[in-house]
Amino acid sequence: MEDVTASLLLLLCGSLILGPTAGSGSGPDPERGRMELRRVQSLAAQPRYGGCWARALEHLDTRCRDMTSESQSRLALRFTHCHLSSSGRDFPSCPEGSEVSRCTAGMDPVAFNTYTEFFTHTHSICHFLQSEAWQSRTESTMYRLTEASAGVAEQLQSTRQMANELMEAQSVALQAQKEILSNGEELRATLRDSTQGVQAVFSDLSSASRQQQVALSQLFQQLSFLQSFLLMEAHSLTSCCYNAAALCTAYLITSTPRSSRARLLLLVLVCVNFYLEKKIYQHVLSSDQPEHLHVEQVSVYVAALRRLSVCVALCVLLLVCVRYRDPVQQSLEVLQQLRETQSSLQEALRRAGECPGETWSGSARLLCRSSSHHASVQTPPPLVEDRKVCPVVEVPVGKNPVLRPPPPRYSLRSRRRSDVI
Repeated sequence: MEDVTASLLLLLCGSLILGPTAGSGSGPDPERGRMELRRVQSLAAQPRYGGCWARALEHLDTRCRDMTSESQSRLALRFTHCHLSSSGRDFPSCPEGSEVSRCTAGMDPVAFNTYTEFFTHTHSICHFLQSEAWQSRTESTMYRLTEASAGVAEQLQSTRQMANELMEAQSVALQAQKEILSNGEELRATLRDSTQGVQAVFSDLSSASRQQQVALSQLFQQLSFLQSFLLMEAHSLTSCCYNAAALCTAYLITSTPRSSRARLLLLVLVCVNFYLEKKIYQHVLSSDQPEHLHVEQVSVYVAALRRLSVCVALCVLLLVCVRYRDPVQQSLEVLQQLRETQSSLQEALRRAGECPGETWSGSARLLCRSSSHHASVQTPPPLVEDRKVCPVVEVPVGKNPVLRPPPPRYSLRSRRRSDVI
């Protein structure tokens, strides 16, 4: 590895030394290009026409990188324009982007010779710039290779050291393996004895664990039976107390006349609730779920059933109370209707007694009007203009009206007697 690195370094050094020399033999002189570049740079530093030279130098790197005749001709045109302008001579019009032949066609011999000289100088300057760029790249490459070779040398040194350490470790490992092989027989005998002892201990432990498992299973069965019995008794006691309280509450609520018709329904509902609670508890205990969940499930189901029973009882009680009708109030309403009917009949009889001498014509009739609670009195149209108007009595619907002659005039005593009756 070190030999290869040394060979690469020698090759790069030879190319760095021989590269510029070979280029000078086959092309323009780099020293001449360097001198021309310095002269153009000094002209660019002049205060009056330095701007023109400076603008020409801005395109020098780009044009020289292409290294074509077109790019060198345009650089020569820029240098010629600057030189003729500083010398006070005219330069033909040459717009940006036009062809070089059109720009040189209108030149006089002096301007064309100047253009030709600057074309040669431009070639030398570009060759000098390229040689400098190649030399800088070569130097940077040599520097990187030198650093890489130093790193490779360090890695080789560390690799050699690691190889030595690995050989030492391998020798130590071989010695340890020899010691392990020598002690293997003793360890095998010790392991055989310990294995036999562990197997005997495990057999004793397994027999003892089986006996303990049988005892624990019996204990758990007894505890499960005790838990189920206690839960049954507690639930029965709670259910009896709750339903007894519900029966008392239903009896007290239905003790009023308005709610007395709901008593039987509420008592039946309490009995149904008690029966369903028993069924729920039996169903939960007979299920395959773990026993520690039985109490929670019974509580949830019983609570839901009791809420439902309370809602149904409230609905029944509310319905009975809403549909209740007081018989006393109904009797009072009927009596009031009878009184109003009696007063209206008495008023009609009184008005009929005020016209005893008048004869009833065929046009007089009884007008009946449907009324559910009381009777009213209507007056028929007059028979003759000079006669008195006799009232017509309207009787309730459902009775056949009978035309009767007008009764005789009542006295004050008979009228009072009829009012009393």
